[in-house]
Amino acid sequence: MKFGDISIGDVYSTNPVTVTKESILEFGQKYDPQYFHTDEAAAKESPYGSLIASGFQTLAVVWAEWIKMDVLGRDCIGGAGADMQFKAPVIPNDQLKGQFKVANKRMLSDEKRGIVTIEVVIHNQKEEQVLSAQTNIFLLV
Repeated sequence: MKFGDISIGDVYSTNPVTVTKESILEFGQKYDPQYFHTDEAAAKESPYGSLIASGFQTLAVVWAEWIKMDVLGRDCIGGAGADMQFKAPVIPNDQLKGQFKVANKRMLSDEKRGIVTIEVVIHNQKEEQVLSAQTNIFLLV
């Protein structure tokens, strides 16, 4: 989607994605090897009381659903940064859905691209917010 075709206030919702125990263990071992992501027995003794997904995994699996929607398409030429907050733990078999809202947009001085600010909110199947983020994305004009 071209910069000029996207509007502040546009909202997009992803399909739900289930985070399995196996995916938590695999992601944790590969990218975030903290014991509460990689060791089910040790995680029971953690403050969370069980295995939990990495916050980065939480964002990644929902981000993949957003990208599959192809809203931005080939007019997206990369990211310009992000800020995220982990709100609640994600446990095995949680179903996550993301809401992506266009919060702001501004044209860059080269007038060939703009920056779109997207607010991301991820909820589990109980409608509990588990993650929020704000990201800036470069779009072609």
